[in-house]
Amino acid sequence: MIYGAIATSTAIATGCGKDKTESTPKQQPSVEWTMVSFLKEDAKDLILYQAPQMVCDLIKQMSDGEFTITLDNSENIATEDILKKVSDGDVQCGYSGIYYNDATYKVLFFGSAVPFGLTPQEQNAWLLYKKNPNDKLTFMQGIYKELDLNVIPFPAGGTGAQMGGWFNKEVKSPNGFNDLVMRIPGLGAEVLRDYFGVKLDENLPGGSIPITQIKNAFKEGKIKAAEWIGPYDDLQLGLHEVAEYYYYPGWWEPSTTFDVQVNIAAWDKLSSKYQEIFKAACFETHTRILAEYDQKNSEKLGEILYLETSGQIKVRKFDNSIIKQAKESTNSLLAGYAQDKTFKKVYEEWFDFKERIRKWSDLSIM
Repeated sequence: MIYGAIATSTAIATGCGKDKTESTPKQQPSVEWTMVSFLKEDAKDLILYQAPQMVCDLIKQMSDGEFTITLDNSENIATEDILKKVSDGDVQCGYSGIYYNDATYKVLFFGSAVPFGLTPQEQNAWLLYKKNPNDKLTFMQGIYKELDLNVIPFPAGGTGAQMGGWFNKEVKSPNGFNDLVMRIPGLGAEVLRDYFGVKLDENLPGGSIPITQIKNAFKEGKIKAAEWIGPYDDLQLGLHEVAEYYYYPGWWEPSTTFDVQVNIAAWDKLSSKYQEIFKAACFETHTRILAEYDQKNSEKLGEILYLETSGQIKVRKFDNSIIKQAKESTNSLLAGYAQDKTFKKVYEEWFDFKERIRKWSDLSIM
C-alpha cells in the first residue's frame, strides 16, 4: 500500500508514458494542517519521538510539498487533552497513545495495548481488521464513531515487545507489589492497582509522571518502580542509574501502538489522493518505528547484560506465580468492564480474533 501510493503519485507526475497533452496532472489544492504531540522536545532521544515528524515529512514529500503538516510538540496541550482537542476540531490531528485517556474511552485501549494481548504481527492484523471486507473503516476506527468522537485513528508507531520495568527492590511474588508506587499507564496499571496493591503515579500530587521525569521521580523517592519500553529508550532515560532491578516480560504491553488521531471533518475535506498519501505515511512510519525498536533493543540488550555481569543492575524474570495471577486478574478486569455494551462488543471481537489468529501463529513456533 505504501509503495502503491508512491507509485501512483509518480505515475500521475510523469503521465504514465502517455502524450503529455493528454495527461496534464490535475492540480491538487494546497493543504496546511497542525499536529500536536504528547512527546515534547525533552524526549528527542527516544525512538518514538521520531514518529510524528516522520509522518509529516513523508506526507510533504509524497505530495510534492502541497500537503504540509506543522508539528507542535510544545507544552500547549496536555497529553490527556489531545483526543478531545482533535475531536472538537481545535487541531486537525494529534499524536498520542490512546491509553493515556480517561475511563470514558477505555474500550479504545484495544487499539493500543491490552495485558497478555497480541504479538506485534498479530496486532498489525488486528489494527487493519474489518469485520466486513467492504467496510470503509477498520473495526477499531468504527468504535470511535460509536463513542461520538469525531476522530479517525491511524497506527503510526509500534513498540513491539516491552520489558517489565525497573524496580528498586526485588519482587519475588504477587505480595511484593503491595504498596509499591509505580509509574505505569493503561489497563496494566489497573491490574496492578486492583489486584496487586500497587499505587499509581497518576494518583500522586501533580498527576502522571512525564516520561522524561521518571529518573528524577526515582531520585526524589516519589516512585519505587516504573516502566517505559525497553533497553534502548530506558538507557537513554538513565533508568539503570536509579533502579537496581530490571524485570521482564512486559506482560501488560506485549505490542503497544501509538497513532495519529485525525479530526473527521478535516479528513473528509481532503482529496482521495491526499487521504491515500496520509494513510501511506502513517503505515510506513508505523513499520519503520517498530523495526527500529526491534533492532536497537536487540543491540542494547547486550549493554544491559554487561551492566548485570558488572554488578550494576540485576535482570530478573517475573516469577510464574506473578504471571499466573496477572493473567487471572486481567481476565477478571476485562470481564468486569464488559458490563458496558460497547466494551463487551469489542472485547468479544478482540478475544475471538486473538483465539483464531493465535492458532495460526502457533503453527510457526519451532
